[in-house]
Amino acid sequence: MGLICSLFSGIGGAEVALHRLGIPLKNVVSVEISVSKRDVIRSWWEQANQKGNLIEITDIQTINGSDIETWIWSFGGFDLVIGGSPCNNLAGGNRVSRDRLEGQHCSLFYQYVRVLGLIRNMMS
Repeated sequence: MGLICSLFSGIGGAEVALHRLGIPLKNVVSVEISVSKRDVIRSWWEQANQKGNLIEITDIQTINGSDIETWIWSFGGFDLVIGGSPCNNLAGGNRVSRDRLEGQHCSLFYQYVRVLGLIRNMMS
């Protein structure tokens, strides 16, 4: 795959799954705010001897149209957008604050939609 955008990458479960399915990862834009989770995916990337580029972005809220345009021109169009927004405010184990999509973490869902919309607009 030419270019994958992995929003809220976590420890890279989707990337590992694609790799194990035999799908080459040429360029991955990995968006993850957690330093320790970024360390895990970077370590896996190196240990799995990935040949492509791992572009690490720390905060989804900073991604803009210019960034997406740069990635499209540098690596070709996006082949896949993957990810799952944080669900801390929805999870059954969270007995303190179930604020649904308005919660601090779950409101990032709207950032997922925003970035996906930017990608769709630039790809069409």
